[in-house]
Amino acid sequence: MAFIEKTVSSETVYNGPIFDIVQYTVEAENGLAKRDVLQHNGAVIIIAIKDDGKIIMEKQFRKPFDAVLYELPAGKIDRGEDPETAALRELQEETGYKAGSIEHLMTYYPTCGYSTEILYIYVCRELEEGETNLDPGESVDVIEFGADELVDMVMKNEIKDSKAIIGVLYARQAGII
Repeated sequence: MAFIEKTVSSETVYNGPIFDIVQYTVEAENGLAKRDVLQHNGAVIIIAIKDDGKIIMEKQFRKPFDAVLYELPAGKIDRGEDPETAALRELQEETGYKAGSIEHLMTYYPTCGYSTEILYIYVCRELEEGETNLDPGESVDVIEFGADELVDMVMKNEIKDSKAIIGVLYARQAGII
């Protein structure tokens, strides 16, 4: 049976606009230990499927890798916001599309060893084009791919973003794309 750690103390060591970092002192199985935990409100990922079956993707520069990456539309959940509302908001802000229908596909913990972030994947359909409303400093190219093409891109390691990899492969396995 897994040992459950008891928190002895905690201290916020960083407060930021997107996440905070809390350092915990815990009673571990073999004595006291430190645990640094990134506190995050969570995020949403959107598999936006057009009437013709094409899937909306984005190309976006990501500083940690100094590279332009293929990603599904995604974004953080604001404090007090529910995930479905965040998904509809992020889809419109980043791509301009509004969804006539939305369905929760799955939820997962991307980095359970050090983060409280929870990711929620939604499928959006009945898309209506509109205007984007990007955050300051955000630059996104909106592109479309067929489902088979996206799966091939994942398998050829052309898509490196884990959110997109998980979303595409899960949606394929579930028969959604």
